[in-house]
Amino acid sequence: MDLIAELRALTDALNGAGIPYAICGGIAVTVHGATRSTKDIDLLIQVEDLDRILATIEPLGFRFRAAPITFDRGTRMERCLHRVTKLQGEHFLMVDLLVAGSAFQSVWESREIVSLPEGELSVVSLDGLALMKR
Repeated sequence: MDLIAELRALTDALNGAGIPYAICGGIAVTVHGATRSTKDIDLLIQVEDLDRILATIEPLGFRFRAAPITFDRGTRMERCLHRVTKLQGEHFLMVDLLVAGSAFQSVWESREIVSLPEGELSVVSLDGLALMKR
């Protein structure tokens, strides 16, 4: 599977449906100028958009959902990750949907739109990436 083509199809679908998101993780690091190898797509999302996102990306082949994973439960840094996977023959691609919640509200609010020849992407800011890694 071509990660860039899958990213483009995914973001085109979300943009077309008017669903807000912010690319984070390794792809966001690369967008901000530091090459980082990655094998998945990480998106920061709002919890109220989760069901719409899952319905929007399912026709793209992202059908296999794992149980949600909660980190730092019961603390101010609690965050929840929803993973959905696309299988194609022997290959797979995971999309991790990280709910912004209060832990990453400032990261969500500081997301940026990056214009590329292929279209626009919503990406976590450089400061937001640093905060997420702390």
